[in-house]
Amino acid sequence: DSLFTDLNGHSIQQHRYKNKLTVQGNFFPMPSTAFIQDSKTRLTLLGSEPHGAASLRSGWIEVVLDRRSNIDDLRGLGQGLNDNLPTPARLRLLVEQRIGARGQQEGEYVVEFPSLASYQAQQTLLHPLFMASKPLAGKSRKGKGRSQLMNPMPCEEELVNLRFVNEDTSLLITRKLGFTCQIPTSCTTNIYKGREELFRRSVEVEEHPMSPFHDQQRATQHPKPMQFSSYYVTFPGGEEK
Repeated sequence: DSLFTDLNGHSIQQHRYKNKLTVQGNFFPMPSTAFIQDSKTRLTLLGSEPHGAASLRSGWIEVVLDRRSNIDDLRGLGQGLNDNLPTPARLRLLVEQRIGARGQQEGEYVVEFPSLASYQAQQTLLHPLFMASKPLAGKSRKGKGRSQLMNPMPCEEELVNLRFVNEDTSLLITRKLGFTCQIPTSCTTNIYKGREELFRRSVEVEEHPMSPFHDQQRATQHPKPMQFSSYYVTFPGGEEK
């Protein structure tokens, strides 16, 4: 059986259990996601903090929440680990049905991707929403609501950053998610024809290359899966007040 873990929340790596290794040699870093699967079902474990994970037996996922040791492990600390403190760990389990998937052959290496549902659940753990609001003195809460700058992001894309550049321009960075098609989803993908439709007002969007070796061009095409994209967003006449 194989264990799949994410690499810095971006790509997925496959790990196989090796009998010749010790127990600790079969544990692997789990920055945020780990899953096991067969031809019909996938079991996904999501975490808000990095952990160590292993699949020591078929159908099992074991997670190291903390560890103690009275001696140095020769990893640079120079002392044992016996001063642990209580630390909250938020974990979430997803059981998903796979459709049209074939069974994995013994010793076969496969390339897998998370599902869109696991991406959305992961975001609630890694980036919880904090809202702070205070009614203005002498202002009624009724009437015109808050003006929102952007429309909802497509479910297959992630907003990495939107930051100020100058009075009329902001920098938009997005990531196109690579997801499996073997797990059904109720989310509709590719709902916008262009980058301009992400915003609720008229804007000009120009692709900004992350590398100086790429030419700057107008953003007209959809990014590819697992691709980071950067754009200059210009608000004609200045940003809305």
